[in-house]
Amino acid sequence: MARAIVGRAPSRCSPTARLLTLSRLLRHVFFGAVMALGTRAMFFYGRATVSEACGLTLAFTTFVLFQFFNLFNARAEFASTFDRNFFRNGKLWSALLGVLALVVEWVPAQRVFDTVGLSLADWGIAFAVAASVLLLEELRKLAVGGMRQSRSHSREAT
Repeated sequence: MARAIVGRAPSRCSPTARLLTLSRLLRHVFFGAVMALGTRAMFFYGRATVSEACGLTLAFTTFVLFQFFNLFNARAEFASTFDRNFFRNGKLWSALLGVLALVVEWVPAQRVFDTVGLSLADWGIAFAVAASVLLLEELRKLAVGGMRQSRSHSREAT
């Protein structure tokens, strides 16, 4: 698959095409707000249920996981992330899992980042909160795809 992409000529874009369109900018602002709220919520949850250190660790972990899911959001602007190639990049998956393990759960890194170990339940909550950006983006792609199909069907009918 990679050879086909490398061997292909670059697509021609209009010289006036914008890299950051209004819809992309609004999407970045929206997801930035989701990530900020999710990270803060995890801090307050951890602080209220365990300790300030746990709250800070949960906030840090959730932020790292948000970036983890954003990576998958960036795969395609309109098509679903979940295609047949989703698990094909083993090096990417190894790097992602390694970063999570090293930064948050490895004791020497905990000293560097001033984090504490998390329970399995805390990991699950952080994972669920961070996965919200992937879920919301997939719902957006589904809605945009549905709108595009609806528009194309209405054009065919006329």
